[in-house]
Amino acid sequence: MSIICTVVFFVSCAGEPLSNKGIILHDPNLSIQLLAEHPSVKTPIGMAIDARDAVYVLESHTHTPPDDYQGPKFDLIKKSVDENGDGIPEKWTVFADSIEDGMNLHYDLEHGLFLTTKNGVFQYLDQDKNGVSDSKKQLVAMVEPQNVYDHAGILGLAIGEDDWLYVSRGNVGGNPWTIQGTDGSQIEGYGDGGNVFRCKLDGSQLEEIATGFWNPFDLKFNGEGRLFVTDNDPDSRGPNRLIEIVPGGDYGYKSVYGGSGIHPFSSWNGELPGTLPFSAPLGEAPCAMIDASFTNFGDSYASQMLVNIWEENNMVHIPLDQNGSSVKGIPEVLIQGDSSFHPVALATNSRGDLFITDWVLREYPNHGNGRLWKVSSKSVTAKQPYSGPKINRFKKDTRSIEQLITDLKPKDPFELAVTRHFLAKNAGLEELLPLVESNDSHLRLQGLLTLFKVKENLNRTVLLSLLRDENQDIQRMTLMYIAKKGITEMEPYLLSALRESQIRPELFETFLATVRHLQPDFIDGMRKKSGRSSKIPRALPKSFIEDILKNPMISEEVKAMALPYLSDFTSNRELVAELLGNAGNGKLQIALIKAVQKIPGGDFSDALRNIAFNTEFMPIARSVALQELSYSTQKYIDRVVGMLKENDEILQYAALKYLCATGLDDATQSGIEEWIANSKNQISKTAFSIWNNCDKDGTPPLNKTAYATATGNGDSEIGRLVFENRVGLCTTCHKINGWGGSFGPELSNIGGSKSISQLVSAVLEPSLEISPEWQGWYLVDVKGTRHTGRQIDVHLNYAELMNTNGEYDTFKNPRSYGVMESSLMPEGLERTMTPLEFNDLITFLSHLK
Repeated sequence: MSIICTVVFFVSCAGEPLSNKGIILHDPNLSIQLLAEHPSVKTPIGMAIDARDAVYVLESHTHTPPDDYQGPKFDLIKKSVDENGDGIPEKWTVFADSIEDGMNLHYDLEHGLFLTTKNGVFQYLDQDKNGVSDSKKQLVAMVEPQNVYDHAGILGLAIGEDDWLYVSRGNVGGNPWTIQGTDGSQIEGYGDGGNVFRCKLDGSQLEEIATGFWNPFDLKFNGEGRLFVTDNDPDSRGPNRLIEIVPGGDYGYKSVYGGSGIHPFSSWNGELPGTLPFSAPLGEAPCAMIDASFTNFGDSYASQMLVNIWEENNMVHIPLDQNGSSVKGIPEVLIQGDSSFHPVALATNSRGDLFITDWVLREYPNHGNGRLWKVSSKSVTAKQPYSGPKINRFKKDTRSIEQLITDLKPKDPFELAVTRHFLAKNAGLEELLPLVESNDSHLRLQGLLTLFKVKENLNRTVLLSLLRDENQDIQRMTLMYIAKKGITEMEPYLLSALRESQIRPELFETFLATVRHLQPDFIDGMRKKSGRSSKIPRALPKSFIEDILKNPMISEEVKAMALPYLSDFTSNRELVAELLGNAGNGKLQIALIKAVQKIPGGDFSDALRNIAFNTEFMPIARSVALQELSYSTQKYIDRVVGMLKENDEILQYAALKYLCATGLDDATQSGIEEWIANSKNQISKTAFSIWNNCDKDGTPPLNKTAYATATGNGDSEIGRLVFENRVGLCTTCHKINGWGGSFGPELSNIGGSKSISQLVSAVLEPSLEISPEWQGWYLVDVKGTRHTGRQIDVHLNYAELMNTNGEYDTFKNPRSYGVMESSLMPEGLERTMTPLEFNDLITFLSHLK
């Protein structure tokens, strides 16, 4: 038990009033009051309120503090003292100290105060009622990994009406993990996502409830009895999520596939069969949540959740409507702060006043600032508790196997997840085989999904039948079943199915992922569980992609999808050239043009000309080829001028873009101007804007306002050309569908993660919102040279900084290093395009889903 020093912290100095300046309430019936700030409350995260309305605040002092940090060496739990009963603390005392890596608090009337740290769950009691904890008991311990980033370990906790303690865990960086209860019960995993588990209040009977999260920061029951988490998004996937938890729920993320969240075996909103959708999209860095019915905000807030959005300096309210057996809603901002408002925890007192802890600064390391706010109704003085029917998702399931099989017929995804969960616990292969052989495709799929959790494997005959199934979801999940089960004997049959066109082109990436899973290095790495699962080799067999590209039996559409995975473009120069000269499929042509960019010193101008000026080919493929030709020394002015008359907006845009970058003689320029004057109503506004800027050296306006009004209603195909134009540098750092760089977030699904306004802001003001995993770092080496990169690993006598290639450079004895204030994405990229091109770019990105 820690040694507690009772220290008193007074709320303000010299009686100065605390201000709520910079906070906007979007409900005039609410008021907000600043109750305390630093030095009384520093870097506050978790919070709880007891039956006597005393506020407990978890102060973080061990979250990567800087070397010169002046705060305590350990985290503290402070308790408020309200001596005159006016709801405003006059002082703060230390309730518990000697805490490392604290994350969250929860108070229970009968069982005291509960704390999560990144490595465990603890119970604190004040048995002599003197305001200081005199009993500390560890209920849950994360045995491994021993060192994990704070936001990736144990996070949230809640107590259900069934007297079970529910806990959320982050993805632990993809390392093997083991969690142990007081009775020796354990749960463990490797390569999965974060999870939600539960145990009895004494820490016994540990069991997993749900999986598939990135980092589920907070966990709460609402008045109806539904259990929710707020889940932060992986690097390139979004949005952040409000999720309802059900037993056996899989919410799609798996750390074995890396941080991006972009993998054919991963999903984020129930895209894959067997995974569940979120209840509401959330903004960047969601933290705590609470059922609004626990507040005194009034009846209009019934069936709403309140969520703090740290990065966006606000709190949202989410009206939740019934959606099958679950709920769904869209957030609306309720409280908007300025740049110094970073809300974290939420709790209510007996009157329904809402309390908010505020981290203040947009800095992850400890900094010593902090605030505590109270939000109250101006007219309602008591809570408006939920009075409707209660549900209990987590009660013991007493259904027989026969009844569970019958209950697979309805198609509600949440009910199906619960049914499959309990069916897998009670049935074996023999009972489930009739399902996968059923004439009903829905039952075949449900049977297959259930069998993922059953130890016995389906035999080759059944798997071959499922691979040929007319239902694409069944084909997809059969591939994943073979992969997850490591059924290596199926590998040659997979290749036969691809050659015989039994595997649809839409499933090609799933097919590749399955083949990777069946390789000895991957199987051995998963068995040994050594280090991060995402680092386990997932290489394809030697010459695997080359063989696909050379095989005349495999469709050009499949070859287009295979091409990004070619391991060495330079040594396959002749193969690329041959394919480029013969390709008739537009998708393959575009892929080959991208492949050309990866081969230094190669002259593919003949093949590119053949595509660009061949009227039988797709306009977008011709436009991409023409854009690539613009980088060569040879000029094709006359032929490009001829393309203007083909009456295709994309070709006209590409042609004018090409011509504007080329020195034109007076006669050619006059001819183009005459054509434009006669065809003004037949060419796109974007193409027209290109020509208008020709006499300005192609320099668009410097005023960002012209770009900030982008609506995303432009031409997506022109936007693709803008994205892939080398001048704009987009493809240097960002990858889409296998093509591009890895220094920035992958954008293959960005349209499903970000709104139009967020996409606009991300380009125009890249430093305004930076996710922690994309934070830039600087390092000054021993000679005084400054270097920048995306991620840093610091060791005793050296540091490693990730460069633009995604590899680490090592620096011995660096002079200094630290977080960059600005984004690694450069400012002013919009200046490489006109406002209309920018709008087309935003349109293209918004369509990536």
